[in-house]
Amino acid sequence: MVYLELTLHAGSFNSSLPLNEPFVLKDRVPVQPGRIVNMDLTANPGLKFVLMSFDEGTGLSEHAAPGEALLFGLGGTGVIGYEGQEHLMHAGENFKFAAGGRHKVYADGPFTMALLMELPNQA
Repeated sequence: MVYLELTLHAGSFNSSLPLNEPFVLKDRVPVQPGRIVNMDLTANPGLKFVLMSFDEGTGLSEHAAPGEALLFGLGGTGVIGYEGQEHLMHAGENFKFAAGGRHKVYADGPFTMALLMELPNQA
C-alpha cells in the first residue's frame, strides 16, 4: 500500500475516475499501438498528477522538470534517462527527479506510470 497525502481543491479530480469503488489505476490509460496516452488525474496551481501509458518503442525526449517530480511505475518496464544515466523501471518502483533535472522516458515494452510534479512557477 502506498499512502500519499495531497491537498486539493474540491472537485479537482478527473471525473472519469470511478467513485466509491475499487479500480486499477494503470488500467485507466490502456496501452495503444504506437502511442503515448495520458490522463490528468488532477491539476492545481503548483501541482499536477498525470497517468501515462507508453507502447513499446515510444517515449518522451529529454526535457527538464519545472519542479521536483515523483514517478510511480505501475505496469510493464520502462527506461528512465536521468542526467545522462539510464535506469530500468518496473511496476512498483519509483524515481524522484530534482527541479531542473534533465530526463527522458522510453518504453522497451508496454509501460504505464503515474507522475506527480510540482509546478512552482504556477503557484
